[in-house]
Amino acid sequence: MATNDYKNILEMLENSGLRATRARKIILELLAEKNRHFTPEEMLEALRERGQPLSIATLYQNLARLVEKGLVIKIVGLDGSFRYDFNHDPHDHMICSRCGKIVDVVVKGSLEGISAQPMDAEDDLTNWKILEKRVEFVGLCPECQAAEQN
Repeated sequence: MATNDYKNILEMLENSGLRATRARKIILELLAEKNRHFTPEEMLEALRERGQPLSIATLYQNLARLVEKGLVIKIVGLDGSFRYDFNHDPHDHMICSRCGKIVDVVVKGSLEGISAQPMDAEDDLTNWKILEKRVEFVGLCPECQAAEQN
């Protein structure tokens, strides 16, 4: 990780009102470095391999605070598992339906034309305030496609 990135993490923590604890720094460093959508279990393993182990309780407590402060984004995978994203740039996701891998993507074209229509005629959407639009592409990653062919 570059020195500037490390300073940015310290600034992010400071600006959010969170203390820059060892746990928070190494969690954010891992997420920023790898640009992956880790499950908590994957994070524990990656941190253990780096010689920076955390307890599961410490990890979950810190992830909750980082999500609460908007430093990390919590994503629910297709299997219901939670994954965590550090990328704050506007983006959407490509998700593998077999292994759950998530890749950041940018949708070409405008989302402005997309609107929601109620599936049930009793649901009235006229007073809803849309805060965000998201797109998820679901498919098979190259690794799962290769495994399927073997």
